[in-house]
Amino acid sequence: MATVEEVEATLHELISRLERVDPSYRAMMPSRRTIQAECPDLELVYHAFWRDGKLSELHQGAPERRPDIRVRVDSDDLMALANQDAEFRRAVNDGRVRIDASMTDLLRLRAVL
Repeated sequence: MATVEEVEATLHELISRLERVDPSYRAMMPSRRTIQAECPDLELVYHAFWRDGKLSELHQGAPERRPDIRVRVDSDDLMALANQDAEFRRAVNDGRVRIDASMTDLLRLRAVL
């Protein structure tokens, strides 16, 4: 199991990678969304706000209102995905990553990821 510090560092790295994604892909996402990430094996919850093609700073805990997109992944799977030791689509299909979002947001996420 990964440590809390490793998970936080990985989430920050993923946010910085997202900033390097081609702007045309980022533009596929709606202008405003609240995103929550959970690592249930460590009982960690973080959230960030997607605003106009950028993800805000990471905040610990759940957002004040229900998130538009919620991602659940155990810490070891998160580390494997971030290190590209696992394929995102396969992890979703195998149930190791769970994404709760509207159908529209799911389709947009699929295009971006």
